[in-house]
Amino acid sequence: MTLPFPISAVHKGDRIRQAISFGLISPDVHSILIRGPPGTGKSVAARGASCITDLRIVEIPVGTTREQLLGSVDIESAVREGRRKVSDSILSRADGGILIADNVNLLSSDILLEILDSLERGYYHGEVGGITSEGGVDSLLVATMDPDEGDLGEHILDRFDICVDVEPMSFQEDRREVIRRVLDFERDPASFSRRYSEDDDAIRERIDRSDCISVEVPDGFHSMISAICTEMHIEGHRGDVAVLNVMRASAAFDGREVVNRNDLKRAVMLCLQHRRRDMPPEAESEPEPPEEPPEQPPDDESQDRDQSPDDQGEQVQSETQVSDGDGDGDSEEGDGRQASERTFAVGEQFDVTDYIPPESRGSRNRRSGRQDTSISKDGSGRAVGYIIPRGKVRDVALVASIRAAAPYQLTRDHHGLAVVLENGDLRERVRVRRKGTTVLFVVDGSGSMGAQNRMVAVKGAILSMLTDAYRRRDYVGLVIFRGDGAETVLPPTRSVQIACRSLEALPTGGRTPLSSGLREGYRILRRDAESGLEPVMVVLTDGKGNVGDGSDRPASQVLSETAGVIADSGIRTIVVDTEVGLVRFGKALDLAAMMESSYVQLEDLNAEHLSASVRSALSLFEDR
Repeated sequence: MTLPFPISAVHKGDRIRQAISFGLISPDVHSILIRGPPGTGKSVAARGASCITDLRIVEIPVGTTREQLLGSVDIESAVREGRRKVSDSILSRADGGILIADNVNLLSSDILLEILDSLERGYYHGEVGGITSEGGVDSLLVATMDPDEGDLGEHILDRFDICVDVEPMSFQEDRREVIRRVLDFERDPASFSRRYSEDDDAIRERIDRSDCISVEVPDGFHSMISAICTEMHIEGHRGDVAVLNVMRASAAFDGREVVNRNDLKRAVMLCLQHRRRDMPPEAESEPEPPEEPPEQPPDDESQDRDQSPDDQGEQVQSETQVSDGDGDGDSEEGDGRQASERTFAVGEQFDVTDYIPPESRGSRNRRSGRQDTSISKDGSGRAVGYIIPRGKVRDVALVASIRAAAPYQLTRDHHGLAVVLENGDLRERVRVRRKGTTVLFVVDGSGSMGAQNRMVAVKGAILSMLTDAYRRRDYVGLVIFRGDGAETVLPPTRSVQIACRSLEALPTGGRTPLSSGLREGYRILRRDAESGLEPVMVVLTDGKGNVGDGSDRPASQVLSETAGVIADSGIRTIVVDTEVGLVRFGKALDLAAMMESSYVQLEDLNAEHLSASVRSALSLFEDR
């Protein structure tokens, strides 16, 4: 038997050890998520739980099916005895033990939700293969994941009681220590384990003697938990309950009968960081539990504080703003040179509405935080289940077919065959394949975009849409058109960070070669369209194109021909009208008509703005 790496030997693994210890102590903590880059010891620490408890470890393979999870017809019993019997299942084996799920973000969302639901209820129940499979399950789920391989949706993250984020070692001394311990373990696992056995036994002893049920929580802590969850914008009440349970486990682990502020700090770090909605990426510390209500600042200080740096930056820019004259972007100096370029700040981000039309996502199973999938019709892809076929069977699900036929084997003529299958027994595989959408942003960077600080808002909108595309695991690209042509700033990729950096440094100025931008976008997406991958071109412009293709033809004629080619190409297009103000020329709407595109105004991308508008309209309706 292979010895596990001692959990006490995991360098800088204090928070993971705490999380697993608290999960083993509290009967109300059902799930722990450990996430971080590859090679940071997530799986090693998870399996190291066996060093501090006698509970059995049951692992969940990435390709787990519903039959494996819940159980199904026992084929051997059905063939030999002619009766339906439920086979052994993962959840039944895990009852009273620990479930380990490596790369949990790669599990089917249906399977993961079934696991989390069963652990919360304390039992599993399902209909599999025509029989009912049910039983109790009192287990602790310890899951790991690498966010770069696909994140989990917010609603699934909220289901995990505890989440620990693991960062890679940045100091050379720490990295050397990790290497030394790994080499020592590989050289002599038994000796290495004995070296850390006392530390593991100390943790085991503290867990065994802990009784969190008898731990008292003073009333004041309830108010502090509510205040912190409100401040961190925690949705729902799972976070509040998880903090309460982990606080009690923390106190019991330390041998105390009453919780203190240190227990609250531990619980907030473990239970709320993955649930908060307003935390910037660089934030690493949790808010301190409040001791008393903060004093109100003077009115003038409050007003200064409410004005964000971005607002102040926009105020300065508006004072130095150069008018775009007739709005065509032809700002030039007297000596014929193009007007100087300007770089605008990135505006405020917001939640993005689903601006991509349903037609381009109709066949896709959308799941936040992982690449979209579609049902394969050509036999390729990963098998995820089976169906009772209609007509000719092209891809037989052999195990499911044998399982369906098993109960009837005693009454059939075998003629030397071990198993006899009839047409009614046959089942067909259901396969899915990954289907990522290429979303190419074609952005107007001409001088007309500088009017009224439009580029500030446009950059904020693009950054919001890039983030939204990243969550869906779409490929994203960025094309800028300005001056006399178009430039591919970012070929289609999933590296949104590069796109964001390019966006921040994007200058604005010159004329509007809209046709060039559309042609460059068509060149990039044509291959995807020809292979049936449903690319999407998002054009952000006010539609005031004034540069042709270098010939004597008018710019409007060149634009019309280019738009017609794109309309016939199979590329889905969305025109985002960046024109603002009460007086609008409507040229972006004309462009959308020429390309047979969906049309969205810039302000309509803001889901928060739309939600407020809907609430306002409803309130007016109710007042009538």
